[in-house]
Amino acid sequence: MTSEKKAQANRRNALKSTGPKTQEGKSAVRLNALRHVLRSEEILLRGEDEEALRELGERLRNELQPAGELENLLLDRIIAAYWRLLRLGRVETGIFAWERSEELAERAEREAQGYESDEAEDLGRVLNITITDEKGHKEALSTTRRMRSEQEDETATLGRTFARDAHRANAFTKLSRYETAIEPQLYRVCCTS
Repeated sequence: MTSEKKAQANRRNALKSTGPKTQEGKSAVRLNALRHVLRSEEILLRGEDEEALRELGERLRNELQPAGELENLLLDRIIAAYWRLLRLGRVETGIFAWERSEELAERAEREAQGYESDEAEDLGRVLNITITDEKGHKEALSTTRRMRSEQEDETATLGRTFARDAHRANAFTKLSRYETAIEPQLYRVCCTS
């Protein structure tokens, strides 16, 4: 936590800022400051919205108005940490979306199989499958296909990728650890700027 004495010194120093005074100068500095956020390959994952990241960077730069290279560097770290925290929310949503679709697809598959009757020639070989309820069978198979296609959604894929990396059972624990590690970085950078 920043002491009151240090906070007052920071406020006094901020008043001495020698940033650009003209509108053209301010516009130039504003655009130059974005160059760090444009290194988005370090922050963005495939499928993430680069424009949303750029807008986040612009909003934070307008709000915090960094002066100098050090403050710009600190702001870049704030933007990256903030973006990663936003991503964790999407990952959590994706994990739930994937698992929900998986559960509903499996349920629909079991329902479809309930409408099937098979006559076995011998153990392990099915001779003929008879559908006992054509309409119910078609609806269950349609639901299965719809649930499987929902798993192809970008958010669900992000969640599944994370869960696979976390060996599935530990996905939420790992997600919580990531969040616990990123938040202090954000607060630490905010307190030093």
